[in-house]
Amino acid sequence: MSVAHSAACRCRGNWAAFGAWAALAGLSAGIITGCVDQGREVQLYRDVLDDHQPKPKPLQPGETLALERALALANADNEQIASQGETYLQALIAKNRAFAAFLPTVSFQPNFTVEQAPRGNAAAAAPGAPATSAAAVAASQGGYVQDGGVLRRLEAPVVGNMDFAYRSVPAFKGAEMTVVQQRQLLLDARATVLLNVAQTYYQVLISEGQVAVLRHSLVLQGARVNDLQARYNVRLALALDVLQAKSNESATRVQLSQAENDQRNGRRTLALLIGAPQVDGPLVDAALAPEAPAPMSAYVDRALAQRQDLLAAKAAAKAARYAVDAAIAEYYPSASLNVAGFLYRQDYANASKWDGILVANLPIFSGGAIKADVREAWSRLRQASLAESYLSREITQGVQTAYDNFITSGGELAELQREVQASADAYQQAIQMERNGLAIPLDVLTAQDALLNSQLQYASEAFGRVVLELDLLRAVGELDPLTPRSLHWSAAAPAPVNQQ
Repeated sequence: MSVAHSAACRCRGNWAAFGAWAALAGLSAGIITGCVDQGREVQLYRDVLDDHQPKPKPLQPGETLALERALALANADNEQIASQGETYLQALIAKNRAFAAFLPTVSFQPNFTVEQAPRGNAAAAAPGAPATSAAAVAASQGGYVQDGGVLRRLEAPVVGNMDFAYRSVPAFKGAEMTVVQQRQLLLDARATVLLNVAQTYYQVLISEGQVAVLRHSLVLQGARVNDLQARYNVRLALALDVLQAKSNESATRVQLSQAENDQRNGRRTLALLIGAPQVDGPLVDAALAPEAPAPMSAYVDRALAQRQDLLAAKAAAKAARYAVDAAIAEYYPSASLNVAGFLYRQDYANASKWDGILVANLPIFSGGAIKADVREAWSRLRQASLAESYLSREITQGVQTAYDNFITSGGELAELQREVQASADAYQQAIQMERNGLAIPLDVLTAQDALLNSQLQYASEAFGRVVLELDLLRAVGELDPLTPRSLHWSAAAPAPVNQQ
């Protein structure tokens, strides 16, 4: 066997063994680094939402649902909130990636080179030495193994690299501000969903109250039709009165059908928001009277200090400012250090076992690319500042509107309470007049219908006022499912008069 052939066989054997080892190492590394604990990843944003509180139990069929439990279920199972949580998680990952710019990278870079051997004769390596072929000279000088007309070489270096650039510092700080921004946006998204849950919850209660009143009203309408029909038969009423009563009865049936449909749709929407298959149990939540509100200016100040979307806008502006610093830092010099240590170098008897390269870079002419980056960064900063300014004014206007709506609702609720009391008194008087022969049963039915409608209006406004209070809390940035409602409400509102 020739020397060249023996060397080639040795090369193939070394390469096969080394390739198998490298493939196994690469596969192991891929498996290790590719395994991500999904539960731990999700828990990163669940800790922000849950404040380390246990997850509520799923809603059971027929279970009585209070507003606090509905809010807790929405906080735990709403996909919109979870999706925003994933965005927050991605910001954390981007921060880790930005921090990685300060750390060295190490990689295993084996290489196997095959090239055609040069032809012809070359000069002797030293004076008086015999002449050798060009291929032999190339093989001896380059560490190649010659196999006929082909040269082969195998190296197995471990390469480390580290970049030194000032722009990595503001880039990392900007990533930190983005994390703050996304965290606040996560809380803001939760507050928006929770407000939708509360609005839907009380809309279902209002629809259920409408259904109950309309069903009773339908009974009264039927009694009115029968009474007028009897009076018409003895010529004590006009045919027009009978027709009008039947028309009112049909209109009440239409209203009842619409209210029942609203009730069903509201329950479906509520189930969607809280992540439950269905909500078929009773909703029992009394309309509680909020505490006496503080002056409007106090609510505005609290909103400007703690509103989540405003805090996110401020963080976005800071991130944009760091982006400007990073763009300007492109003008600064940078350096890169590359070090390689060779685990194996084929046929390199006297070759070095390591080498290092330090490269410095100072931009002289970039064709305007860096200037364009700086201009764009400044533009994004101005844009972020404008968004923050507008949002601040929008929040102020929103708090003022929510405050006025809440105060106005309080006045309307007081007037409706007086209307309920007056209707109750009128109903009692109608009963007494009927007993004394001064009124007919139809008068009593009419008074009772008026009482029921006034009670429904009162209950609707009472529930609506709670929603307006929640809307005010949302505008201020204090709508939190983990905070007991006792912190926001103190005493129950006066219950409407209930007459059978």
